[in-house]
Amino acid sequence: MEKDTKKIKIAEIFDSIQGEGSYQGYPVTFIRVSGCTRACSFCDSKYHTHGTYWSINQIVQRLRRSKSKIVIWTGGSPLIYRQEIINVIEKLPLKDFHLETNGDLIRDREDLIDLLLDFSYICISPKDLKTAKKAYRWRKEFKPLDLSIYNLVDIKVVTDLDTVGVDMIKYATTLMPLTTGNLKKDNQIRRRVWEYCVKHHLFYSARLHVSVWGVQRRKK
Repeated sequence: MEKDTKKIKIAEIFDSIQGEGSYQGYPVTFIRVSGCTRACSFCDSKYHTHGTYWSINQIVQRLRRSKSKIVIWTGGSPLIYRQEIINVIEKLPLKDFHLETNGDLIRDREDLIDLLLDFSYICISPKDLKTAKKAYRWRKEFKPLDLSIYNLVDIKVVTDLDTVGVDMIKYATTLMPLTTGNLKKDNQIRRRVWEYCVKHHLFYSARLHVSVWGVQRRKK
């Protein structure tokens, strides 16, 4: 069936506090699209596969009711609906749009630059070494050209410093501790990742929503 270019399948839209990355603590509106390029065993939002189709105008009207200046497209893989998302962005010039992506659908450095015309901040959370290396190279090439662009892109690696994400750590700008749902184990992982970030001068991405709400849906 041909995809409707005027609609986006969405799992949820909700107002909350950004719990991760460089903007943690900011009030934001999240739009979680349905669908992904991967099926990771450790995914904390597997319910994204469920959802309903929203028209571009329905999304725009919902965002106009939100007092949050920052809107974050997350997933799943938001870039499945790249053109539709751009259509929404073009109708809301006073909002700042962020993108959370695994990077699978960013074709090359020039494509990343094109995305930065629409998104004021992009967080790439790679799920394999190949994507991590590419994102690192693209970002590094920005630095001698334009430091402001360089600082608009983060590479966030989720890790337990044991098995998950370990091969990608050297390409990260920020590390986020893996959450398993086991409180004792998660605290141990947080401490290990914290100490690693101190030692290697990396940004530590907390999961503030987990510390407040536990592992619950819609509390990002």
